[in-house]
Amino acid sequence: MRLPSNMLTTCLLAISLTAVSIPTIIPSASATTHSHPVGEDKGRYENESFRKITITKTGEGQYAIKGEARVNEANVRFVVTDGDKTLANSFVTASTGAPEWGSFSIDLKLDPSVKSPVLSLFEESAATGQRIHELTIPLPK
Repeated sequence: MRLPSNMLTTCLLAISLTAVSIPTIIPSASATTHSHPVGEDKGRYENESFRKITITKTGEGQYAIKGEARVNEANVRFVVTDGDKTLANSFVTASTGAPEWGSFSIDLKLDPSVKSPVLSLFEESAATGQRIHELTIPLPK
């Protein structure tokens, strides 16, 4: 199919404008999955389902985790791992479910000999049961 030259020029212009604007319109997926530490003993972490997350080390292997979640049925799922080993796999209930933000807290007690504990907060997809909006947070040692 042969396009008239003015239509071809318009299409090429539209494509080039779209290519230029996409990076400014669509945020990078990695921007919502990284954590942002705010201190040596505390951290602040956020994504589209979790915000105002703070981690406080309260003793050897003990952590207080608080924050807000916007998750289906207020069900905040979490897993704690150390390498390939799962140390905890549970859930807590936020004060309210999506679309509102509800507060939640987790008191976590781990074996003090754990080397590199990592907390993963997530919600489960109502459709598939898969982890969605996962937020991975290295716990302070």
